[in-house]
Amino acid sequence: MIFAEILKLRRQRATLFFGFLLVPLFMTLIAFLLGGMLKPPPGAMVNEIRLFRSLLRTISVGGNPIAQLFFAIGAAAIFAVEYRYSGWRHLVPRAARERLMIAKFATFALFAALSLLLAGLGDLLVTMILPFVQGLKPVMADAPPSATATLILAFLISLTELLALGGLAALVAVATRSAMAAILVPFLASLAAAAAGAYLGESVHRIPWPGFAADALRQWLETGGPSPLLPAFTLIGWTAASFGAAVALFRRQDLVSE
Repeated sequence: MIFAEILKLRRQRATLFFGFLLVPLFMTLIAFLLGGMLKPPPGAMVNEIRLFRSLLRTISVGGNPIAQLFFAIGAAAIFAVEYRYSGWRHLVPRAARERLMIAKFATFALFAALSLLLAGLGDLLVTMILPFVQGLKPVMADAPPSATATLILAFLISLTELLALGGLAALVAVATRSAMAAILVPFLASLAAAAAGAYLGESVHRIPWPGFAADALRQWLETGGPSPLLPAFTLIGWTAASFGAAVALFRRQDLVSE
């Protein structure tokens, strides 16, 4: 079933590009432009690079509301395509509804993970290769002993935040049977959360919302602080609850005309 979902997504080439490829390509372009603008001093033979900090920032793109808009496009393409083309009536009699939704969610998780990995790989290549292009020898300026573990945790935080976004998109797609709603509702919710965070500061971390929980986990990852258990449970709980609600609603949905 997952292979079938991947095949369907591959046939939606524009959606596949905007939903999962544009963000890593844009992040790589930004890294290239910023690296090219920061010229080394005349006569310099080495160039200090802060690869760890750069990768950490790039991998955390899953928490950016604008990036989430494009991931919501990808999620809507996966969860709402059968409503658009009236395909459910051909699929539901052949497989359990739960398995169909799980396959869609697994497909979204796979492509979201690949998108984050591509963003990190693009940043890595640009950061390491650009000094050689400039005729310099790169020297690592930040390589803490826990760098690998920190980057893995940052990747998991961003991926889980995107899975919460995907769960909400799935719920909205099932409830409204509309791809547009599945895009706009998660994006507007993320935008409203970002605005609330800008006005309220760190106090928003106490609000049980996936974006705030992910930000609290990133802050703990970078600077330490309070226990990360509560925001971790909040983030995982939102993912499970939104997707579980989508599955529960889908099980009872009348799909005679879809």
